[in-house]
Amino acid sequence: MVSRSKDTVREQSISARSARSSAEISEAGIAIANHDWAALCPGQLVTGFVSMATEPPTDQLRTNLRGLGKDVALPIMMPENSLAWGFDGTDLVKNSYGIFEPMPAEIDIAKASAILIPALRVGRDGSRLGRGAGYYDRALANVPAHATGGPIRICLVFDDEVDDSVPSEVHDALIDLIVTPSQVIRVS
Repeated sequence: MVSRSKDTVREQSISARSARSSAEISEAGIAIANHDWAALCPGQLVTGFVSMATEPPTDQLRTNLRGLGKDVALPIMMPENSLAWGFDGTDLVKNSYGIFEPMPAEIDIAKASAILIPALRVGRDGSRLGRGAGYYDRALANVPAHATGGPIRICLVFDDEVDDSVPSEVHDALIDLIVTPSQVIRVS
């Protein structure tokens, strides 16, 4: 197998996403939202994220989670590529990257039942490739893994963004579950 660098796969993935039609993107968000999220996220606290234009949309999913009575925490981009958290359903404000964020709140994401994580590509082995800034890798560094009682880590991607493995490094946070428009995949 030819080794692929993170940068190469990242560039290819961003390019492929840019070529998707708005209808395909919208339909993916609806299909992802229609999975059984009560079973996937059984606890009270769940983290989500506000999707970027070429990601599977999370608006309907976040609405569905709140409709299930969940407290949905959203990330807030902080200096030095770290994340703070605030609750969804409040007034969201667009940050300098054009991403909507809530007002900060005291939220311990280690107490969440699930952490929903954006990705460009994911591997069935639990590897994840994001946009490269490392926000989630740092945020999850001190959160226990699901296997040791921590929250389940779930990536939301399009069906064709699942590989056996994606380029990763030792500091990259691993995931437990992949949710695409057509399936839910437990990583091995």
